[in-house]
Amino acid sequence: MQIGRRAALWGAGAVALARPGLAPAQQGWQPSKPITWIVPGGPASVLDVGARLIALKMAPVLGQQVVVENRTGAGGTIAATQAARAAPDGHTVFYGNFAVFGIAPFLFRNLPWDARRDFAAIHGIGASANIIVACPDRPWKTIQELIAWSRANPGRIAFAGGVGSGQHMAAELFLSVTGLEWTFVPYANTVQALTDIAAGRLDLMFDYPLSSLPFVRDNRLRALGINAKERLTIAAEIPTLDEQGVKGAELLGWAGLYTVARTPAPAVAKLAEAVHVALRDPEVITMFNSTGTILWPDVDAAKLARALDEEIPRMQALIARTGIQAQ
Repeated sequence: MQIGRRAALWGAGAVALARPGLAPAQQGWQPSKPITWIVPGGPASVLDVGARLIALKMAPVLGQQVVVENRTGAGGTIAATQAARAAPDGHTVFYGNFAVFGIAPFLFRNLPWDARRDFAAIHGIGASANIIVACPDRPWKTIQELIAWSRANPGRIAFAGGVGSGQHMAAELFLSVTGLEWTFVPYANTVQALTDIAAGRLDLMFDYPLSSLPFVRDNRLRALGINAKERLTIAAEIPTLDEQGVKGAELLGWAGLYTVARTPAPAVAKLAEAVHVALRDPEVITMFNSTGTILWPDVDAAKLARALDEEIPRMQALIARTGIQAQ
């Protein structure tokens, strides 16, 4: 099951809430106090806004509030460390994602936790593709034109991104698949990077729709393609890389809900039920669709765990390709 390669994972259609095998296991556990949801992002960040809405919709199923707690820094590893040290009783959950669990372990030495050993998957939440956005003054208007120009001018294209970020890895995967050579320019601030590309100081960037689409809509940036198997509903005019002849460059920035390893199975099942119900709420669907996020209402704990198992070696290979040294 390759993330971004099998559309069956993405199922966002209407499916009955009462799935066989889901409800009976949850009757034996009820939270005795509010659930703490640790989010590796600041207030009003994409992760934070999504978490708060889902938490609100989870509460009726759990019979307790779900309280979001923001912890930033060190690529999400500070938040993960706090979550890993919580009691394994079902009252602490963590917004894990492919960057924290799949990338950060190769950027930071001696982390006090292991994603597969110290965390238990609960349920997938969603994934976001990257749009390839370029300065509109550049001579390429399609991915194939970009590839042809790049091959004729190796190393002359400068692309932006946070060091080791999902956007960085998406670009590195594209370069690996196409055999192109670009120059990476690190940026700590996505909006600043997009602004500099629009001004012509850089060439392009792989970026999530939430931050890049406003630039595209204002004609400040040109969208060349999207690195997903299917077009986005909110940007259906942007063709996929696959449609433009680039195979195997799909990379989704995915996220899911986790808890501490050794948490009793009934607690994990009850939490999964709450997420499962929340992801089918019309308000949640509308909000995530507006950000270009593909909801994962049917990615259960087993599928989420399998996704991480597949992502880790892929990210390890991409990190090795960049030459980034672990801190």
